[in-house]
Amino acid sequence: MRRTLLTCGLFFLAAIAPARAANVPPELYQILPALTLTSGATAAPITLTNHLRDPDVPGSAVQITVRMAGTTSTINLALFDATAPLTVANFKNYITSGRFAANFFHRSVPGFIIQTGGYRFVAANTFDVVPTFPAVQNEFGASNLRGTIAMAKIGGNPNSATSGWFINLANNSANLDAQNGGFTVFGRVLGTGMTVADQIAAYPRYDTTPTFPWDELPLTAASLSQQYFIESDAALISPIAYQVSIDDPALVTVALTDGVLQLTGSASTAGQTTVRLTTTDLEGGTIVSAFAVTVLSSNPLIAWRQSNFATTAETGSSANLADPDSDGIPNLLEYALGLSPTVPNTTGLPALQASAGNLTFTYKRAVASGLTYAVQTTTNLADSASWSTTGVDQGTPAGDGTTTASISYASGVRFLRLQVSLTP
Repeated sequence: MRRTLLTCGLFFLAAIAPARAANVPPELYQILPALTLTSGATAAPITLTNHLRDPDVPGSAVQITVRMAGTTSTINLALFDATAPLTVANFKNYITSGRFAANFFHRSVPGFIIQTGGYRFVAANTFDVVPTFPAVQNEFGASNLRGTIAMAKIGGNPNSATSGWFINLANNSANLDAQNGGFTVFGRVLGTGMTVADQIAAYPRYDTTPTFPWDELPLTAASLSQQYFIESDAALISPIAYQVSIDDPALVTVALTDGVLQLTGSASTAGQTTVRLTTTDLEGGTIVSAFAVTVLSSNPLIAWRQSNFATTAETGSSANLADPDSDGIPNLLEYALGLSPTVPNTTGLPALQASAGNLTFTYKRAVASGLTYAVQTTTNLADSASWSTTGVDQGTPAGDGTTTASISYASGVRFLRLQVSLTP
């Protein structure tokens, strides 16, 4: 039955008047690897919870928004999903169903507990009991110490917990652990939340019976107007928050939504930058992690340089004739023949095969655009102007990428060479 509070007149009744563990900051438990992107492409999404976590909150996290005396405060909770799974699932069900909205603390016993989850406002100054789901099985295990949260239940029935829950203001293990099957502890208060809980407990309490069902009701003033109640809303939240920055934001753009990171490479600029991620837990602990992102040029040769070298000098156009692995084959030719520019080539360049009246030259082309291959012939090495493609069958690439060029001749000396040209 819904009941409307007295909104006029005052309720002049007499008022009834271990330190938390140190925070462990977030940890990087799986490395964030370096990332390579093609120019203009978006990388596969990175789910940050696969890499970072808060050791203090191994399960779900909840934020209780408290409204009292015209101010709003928060109490963050870490739930014990692993040790009280049924109770946590029940608690989360009340949150996601909207039944833990506009609740109010209806019981306060200083030095013992403060309790909510049993009643809610459904209109201005009109309250109702919170509609309940079936009672949950008792899962007593952890002790009712200060800062823990536990389920309320009916005396003499260990498995009667529904929506009501409370915060332990003191170490109540001697009492609550030993009666009615033990009261199920299913989470704890984080950070400075107990300061807010103690503020609630410091307000005067009033006996409103028999008109209303509360005999230890905390109010911020001696009136049963809704504005003087201590209201609570519950919401599921992430136990950690992220902030991301890019050393070179012109090179990479970032989107961060619900703990999922997506990076997109610049369509016009290539290079390398660093992504820095600051992870903060609900108690203010932080960790900074970083990983490199390389954006490969849309030009395949430049992208090849980037993939193999690091410095500007090595990736610039002047690197075409460089030979960093000192095998006598310049970079551009290594690129054209599909060789590594950082590992010396020990087999040498493809060799000429000669038979009576015929020369063949077999080489493997790189799978790359912008290159032109031409096999040329001459009879006089001393005359640089005598090289030509006349009489040369250039061949066509085979399925394995190899190309065989050949020339037939009647007599005399013939030489072949491979000329590779780069289209700008």
